[in-house]
Amino acid sequence: MKITPLPVGFGAEIAGVDLRRADEGMADLLRAALLEYGMLVVRDQSFTPEEQLAASRLFGDLETFPAMRGQLQAWPEIFRVASRPEDGHVEVGRYWHSDGSFREEPTPISFWYSEVQSEEGGDTLFTDLQRAYAELQPDIQQEFDSLKTAHRNGVVHPLVLRHPKTQVPALYLNMGLTAGVLGHSADHSRALMEAVDRHYSREGATYRHHWLPGDVVIADNLHVGHKATPITPATRRILNRTTIRADDVIWYDGAAKQAAW
Repeated sequence: MKITPLPVGFGAEIAGVDLRRADEGMADLLRAALLEYGMLVVRDQSFTPEEQLAASRLFGDLETFPAMRGQLQAWPEIFRVASRPEDGHVEVGRYWHSDGSFREEPTPISFWYSEVQSEEGGDTLFTDLQRAYAELQPDIQQEFDSLKTAHRNGVVHPLVLRHPKTQVPALYLNMGLTAGVLGHSADHSRALMEAVDRHYSREGATYRHHWLPGDVVIADNLHVGHKATPITPATRRILNRTTIRADDVIWYDGAAKQAAW
């Protein structure tokens, strides 16, 4: 297995790996690499749904999703994102976010597999949330350290979220689902969120992934955020996404897992 850091300063490309055949030694290397780099890119994979579930479980137990049009009825663990509604969910996530931030215990890891991909459109942008915090001015860090944000469903998280394994702080904000910043007016909340949005997108801070068939991207959602870009239904694209449960992520076992959140 070869690990090549991406030039943007976070994330790494993994070569020489068939995730269908990862033994425990290789799984340990992948887990350590994900924790270090925040995102892994693995090319040229080929999965059945069962094989994707098995590869995803290298990182923990999986969340499940309700049966809906375009989803795979026999595999509720797979959330399909697509360019056409008959193939999955369309026009989702076109703003900076981390998957599962609306949960009381946020979703720690996402795993995408490119099943069908068009030549143009539908790229995904990624940004380092830990670096976003580290590059704030100290007075802004101090201000943000005390703030909490409320999702539209009422779930509250700190704006600066420390990684439960490494304790590294990250600027954690879902641009699409956050209702506001606690203790601030709607106008102030909107201005703060717009400033964070610009900061996430600052020059040199993002990695743009152009999907190819067989691509796998694995992201630590507490380290790296992402944002979808548009794709037309005139072209066919299917991304199969699985996500790891916070109460059974591979970083912990037994009582340590429960104590971390």
